Amino acid sequence: MLKISPHVVLTKTEDAAVLLDKKSGTYFRINPMGTSVFEMLAAGRTQDEVVAELCARHPEAADRIPADVAKLIDTMRRAKVLV
Repeated sequence: MLKISPHVVLTKTEDAAVLLDKKSGTYFRINPMGTSVFEMLAAGRTQDEVVAELCARHPEAADRIPADVAKLIDTMRRAKVLV
C-alpha cells in the first residue's frame, strides 16, 4: 500500500495545492487532479482504486488517466512524498 510520508503536508490554494516536505523544506505544486490523487492515497486507496475513481469522474479522459496517475505516483515516490 502507498503511504504518505509523515513529514509531508498538503495545503490547498484557490486553484491548486502545495505539498510541503517539512523535513527537507521542499515543496511541490500540484493541480486539482493531483490533489485528488494525493487525497485518495492519503485516505488509503490503492493506485487501481484511484484510477477507477478518476475514470468514473472524468470519462472523457479515461484513456490518459492510468498513465498520468502512474507518472504522478512515480514522481511522488522519487521525491519521498510517498513511502
